[in-house]
Amino acid sequence: MDFPFRLPLTATDVSDDSDPYGRKNNGADIILAPTENITHSKLKETDSDDEFSTILKTAVESVAKNLPDNVMIGAVLSPETKFSERHSCGEFEEAVFDYLEKITLIKDCGADLILLKGHSHLWQMRAAVIAAKQANVPIMIVMTVDDEGENEFGINCTAALITLQALGANAFGIECTDGTDDQAELLHNIFPHAEIPLIAMGKFAENSPEQIKTLIYGGAAVFIDTSETPAGWVYDEIRKHESIFDKSSEKDSYAAAVECEVFFLPDNIELSEPIECDYGMSDDLIDMDDENINSICIRLNSSDDAALLAENAAMSRLPVTVHTNDANTLEAALRYFTGRLIVDSRCDIDTKDLHSLTEQYGAILY
Repeated sequence: MDFPFRLPLTATDVSDDSDPYGRKNNGADIILAPTENITHSKLKETDSDDEFSTILKTAVESVAKNLPDNVMIGAVLSPETKFSERHSCGEFEEAVFDYLEKITLIKDCGADLILLKGHSHLWQMRAAVIAAKQANVPIMIVMTVDDEGENEFGINCTAALITLQALGANAFGIECTDGTDDQAELLHNIFPHAEIPLIAMGKFAENSPEQIKTLIYGGAAVFIDTSETPAGWVYDEIRKHESIFDKSSEKDSYAAAVECEVFFLPDNIELSEPIECDYGMSDDLIDMDDENINSICIRLNSSDDAALLAENAAMSRLPVTVHTNDANTLEAALRYFTGRLIVDSRCDIDTKDLHSLTEQYGAILY
């Protein structure tokens, strides 16, 4: 699903419902409904008697009321606190179901897109993208990072971009904890690898026109303003400049990834001897750093093997290639691996199924 909106694009984040109507006349293309704090976990904490669906519906409709035809509605999704850094395949499926429930409800309320923010773990972001694709709703993702482009768990924004755009995200971006200058530099660094529009998120009313221009020429094509009082001049300034994003331009995105690292691949990939999945494979993955190879080949014989791979993938400091002769096992590996996999084209799987699965999950077929 291509990015469905013109660029540059501006959005106003309504973090609460105190004044959703006053935000509609500041010139933004999208008003983000105050859904950020609506999660099952937080409702349990407050002992709310209201149903989750009712609260979510009210939040979206509070913004939708009397919305001008040329302004779209977005909804912000936050992570459930019950989902942790390390997870099982069952927890991943639970997360996909949870996101699908929310996204479907939001779509039925008339929202045009989803913004995912506040997520610290790449596996949660992947679950949300899979759910959004299933619901056929555009999804944008924003990571909060430091000046090195990493979040508090060491998740690298370039690795996240490579993983999520291949999986089907519509836009990806950053909110930088250290100011606009670092944000512009980070956007500039990841722009050559971006097949989807990049997002800059921040309190832009506090910036100068020159800082806005720097972000645009750094690669930002979508601006999400979190200012307490959004300023119309910000949106006017953004529209003075053409977005430099060009979907047809050649991108340096031939890369695999794990959570904290991205691996740009050579034309010729030298595979290791196949490693069998077992409970000692984490040591095998670490030891492979010393081998004269540029990708680790993992042989998968069952869905249990795929789960073991997903559990240990973060230990690898080389890109991972999987080989299996079973389509269901391959799908499990592609679904649960937190990153972007390489798939061995010599797998004894029907060619149509092999291509379909690698495309569905954004893997590289080599």
